[in-house]
Amino acid sequence: MPGQQEREGRWWWEDSASKECGLHSGNMTEEERLTQDAREATDADIFVDGSVLALDRSGMDALLREKTHAETTLAVLYAPWCPFCQAMQGSFLTSAASLAPKGVNFVKFRADGDEKEWAKENASLNSFPTILLFPKGRSGYVKLPSERRDPESLEIFVSSIVGKL
Repeated sequence: MPGQQEREGRWWWEDSASKECGLHSGNMTEEERLTQDAREATDADIFVDGSVLALDRSGMDALLREKTHAETTLAVLYAPWCPFCQAMQGSFLTSAASLAPKGVNFVKFRADGDEKEWAKENASLNSFPTILLFPKGRSGYVKLPSERRDPESLEIFVSSIVGKL
């Protein structure tokens, strides 16, 4: 529809086999599952310019469990093979360069493979990418409610939660 982002209402008209995003596999044949597994087995990574800190599960878990966040942190839960994650890579890195000097930390957590179920249970992962904001001085996180991931939209999102940057 006019004004909607590319993923809103996606695939409502298509066959269920065409809907696989990597999070749900119940509607896949064995051949489709093997193709998906091969796609997910990539060693290539994204968000690698040095401005985004990579967290492992223990680091992500520590961030999720902080009672009061010492710093504002924007986290992306991603899969490097995901075309939507790849498409937002430039925006996220641009935002990191712009907002890091204003006190916003940028982190990434690879939430596919063995981490997928944990991330779904603990970090509100429903699709790739998922962006979470951990505001300084508060507990918990706020999930980006939009598909808009351009630098301006990310800054508006952060500012709307933490105040003027």
